[in-house]
Amino acid sequence: MGNEFVVLSDAPVGLAGDRLDFVRYVDALAELVTADTTQTPFTVGVFGAWGSGKSSLLRMLDERLSTDHAERTVRVHFNPWVHRREPNMLLPLLHTLQDTLAEDRSNRFRETVKRLRFMIANLTTDALLRKVSGGNVSIDKINELAEQYAEQRGKVESEMRNLRRTLQEQADAVGERGARLLFFIDDLDRCEPHEIIDLLESVKLFLDLRNVCVILAVAKNVVDRGVGVKYREFGFEASTVIEIGDEYLDKMIQLPLYLPPIEAERFLSGLELTGDLAEHASLLSEIVVPNPRRIKRVLNSCSMASVIARGSRVRPDVLIRLAALRIQSPELYAAVAARPELAPALEDAYAGRLPLDRPDQFIARYGQADADAVKLAVQKFYRAQAYLSAVFADTVFAEVKDELPRYLRMLGS
Repeated sequence: MGNEFVVLSDAPVGLAGDRLDFVRYVDALAELVTADTTQTPFTVGVFGAWGSGKSSLLRMLDERLSTDHAERTVRVHFNPWVHRREPNMLLPLLHTLQDTLAEDRSNRFRETVKRLRFMIANLTTDALLRKVSGGNVSIDKINELAEQYAEQRGKVESEMRNLRRTLQEQADAVGERGARLLFFIDDLDRCEPHEIIDLLESVKLFLDLRNVCVILAVAKNVVDRGVGVKYREFGFEASTVIEIGDEYLDKMIQLPLYLPPIEAERFLSGLELTGDLAEHASLLSEIVVPNPRRIKRVLNSCSMASVIARGSRVRPDVLIRLAALRIQSPELYAAVAARPELAPALEDAYAGRLPLDRPDQFIARYGQADADAVKLAVQKFYRAQAYLSAVFADTVFAEVKDELPRYLRMLGS
């Protein structure tokens, strides 16, 4: 393969790098969160699969707001994954808010920053709240002493009401200066299920305030997993967990925005492929899944393999197919790496040359000792994913079956 192709970064992109036409969402969201007619509190949920571009959308929105509505919004960027070691997300969330307000160039929020600093100091030193937020006292243990629990519970609820009232006062102070607090919360997908639910509950409890908007980026299935962990002791079925997850999000999100699958061919054309990858662009568009991150990983794997293979004779279409398998179907790729004859066997299965209901043909081709293992593997992966029919089209793997171990080593198997 030619090595003209530059390895792609997976970092979120801004408006200048928009290849997914996200600007149509960005402009609408920017208008929505700044409009006087938008009632607050208001929460937008940006839903999309892992790698679908949620972080890029948030970055583009931040860029648009900083350019066109700098005085209208105070943008607070909170990454829960960075603070995953914290026993409770409330304190780092407040620290992030304080730091953001302190950076205001016109120094509009001096008094609010002082008040937040005082509030954080109290939360950090208050023994009762430190126990609650630090997780040092479990509910089960507290329940052992009912009277003590009831007394402490009353104190905690009172402190929480005070905290919420204080936060509302500070949000109103920001509003009086012609701005709104806008929280960007990203990377929830990387957190543990229980951390996700804890953060969502904190957002609902403490940020459901006037003059506050929240942009929350998350994969819906991740929330469902978090709900499953929270309610697993009740033994709910999977379908019920999904319903509970829907209801959970409905209570806190006023506007759900679902990112649609991308058009792989259009996305690839925007990357301006060169060399062998450009020559096999049609193959790539058929076998990559419609996910920007996975597409970039496939292309980067091909680029790395091309450097490793430099000076040797290789077929680009073989490397491209194997790279797609490695990134998109790691279990199948591992099976092919362990038993390379599986790849041409799947080609024959898709072409109807190796019927799954004809064990005698497997025996004739692979011998009595290996026939059952190959047949079981073919049965497991045949039509397991829609894109595989394009990967195993024609006789590509059969034509290089003796060299497949070498190709697999180029990809690091």
